[in-house]
This record gives sequence, structure tokens and C-alpha cells, in this order.
Amino acid sequence: MPIRRLQYQIDYIHILTFREEYKLAVAPYFGFDNLEYGIENENTIMESIKLIFKNEQMAIFLRKEGMVLIYEGDVADIKNQNGSIKIFWELFEKVKTFKGFRKCSRQILITHQVDIKPKEEISKLLEKNPYLLLNPIGKLNEFACIYEFEKDDVKYKFEFGNFSQRDIKTHELMPFQTKFNDDLIDNTGMIGRLEATEIESAPSFSKYKSLLTRSENIFQEFKFSVNEKK
Repeated sequence: MPIRRLQYQIDYIHILTFREEYKLAVAPYFGFDNLEYGIENENTIMESIKLIFKNEQMAIFLRKEGMVLIYEGDVADIKNQNGSIKIFWELFEKVKTFKGFRKCSRQILITHQVDIKPKEEISKLLEKNPYLLLNPIGKLNEFACIYEFEKDDVKYKFEFGNFSQRDIKTHELMPFQTKFNDDLIDNTGMIGRLEATEIESAPSFSKYKSLLTRSENIFQEFKFSVNEKK
């Protein structure tokens, strides 16, 4: 079951000089084909920029308090340090040179997986749900479960339930409208969302990749089934 959407975030102590320094850092990327951008809260201390790299199927948000990467596609590409994700890490290295930069505080990884299943199976699941031991209602239209736990100094929030068309919009599973998630359209199944938060003062590609691997392992432990709990 592939990861359908990935979001990686680095938080750092607020950079009070961010507005004066970020434009020089992002300027070289304006030569990329199909680059789109948007500036929010312009001329205020909260000014930020969103860079959308359509060819790379990703967006990068730069703010005074952190950086966010959103990716829609095969995660094998962003497990490669020389893949499209290198743009994110290049920008991070530039941010660390800002006069107002102090230190990082944490890294957060949010991943979504969807397992497509026949509508008949999901209908049976909603009628008799093996994940809900107590259900006085009977047949459900939707269901969701949330587990929160800590493992190896990482805090996890794992949410799962049945997948329907509304989840494409709710979870922004197709932010760049690529063909990667076309099979989600008009299908049903199970959806999982995993948020992993780790205190980290010195984020790096290797630490990001380690967090991604651990998140993938968590998903493996929670294999979805419509017939029995795993």
C-alpha cells in the first residue's frame, strides 16, 4: 500500500529577520520550469512564501517559524538525496545562514496511505465493524479510529477509517492533480494518516529518511483488514 501524500516539516525558533532575508535565498529557483509561487502577509512580520514545483510534484512553504514540504508521488524519489527533495534541503541550508536564525526545535512527518477495496467489502465493514467492539448504532456511514502513542522518542498519532471520495478533498490527497493518485477517484477502501513528531535540534536528510522509514514500519504494523483486526 503506497504512501499517497507526504508532508515534512521543520520547526525552528522564529526568525525575526526572515522577511528581509528569504527572497535572496529563493531567487535562484525562479528559473525552474512551471514554477508557481505565492506570497502571504506581504510587508508584515508574518510574511511567507509558497513555492510550487509542478514538474517535481511538490510544494515548499517558507515561514519565519518553519519550513514545510508537500509531495504527491512515488516516495522512492524523495528517499534519494539527489532527487527532487534536494531543493528543500538546499533551502534549509540557506535558512540556517540567515542572521536571525537561532536553532531548530522539531521535525514532523505526516503520511497518508490508501488501500483500495471493493465497495461491497467496505459496505460489509460499515455494517459490522471489527474495529469497534461497542457499536449500539448499527450500520455506519463513516468510521474513524485514532491511536496516540510514543515509540523510540517519537510521538505518533495514527488515524484510520474507511476511504470515500470526500477524503480526497479533506486530506488534500491530490494537491497537484497528478496521475499518481488517479485511481482514488470513484473508488472506496481504507485510509490511514500517520503524524510523527520528534524533538530535533539538527534536522538532516538522514534523520528525515529515518523518520520516514519508521513511519512506514508503523503502517506495516497496522495492516488494514475488513474482516479481522490486525
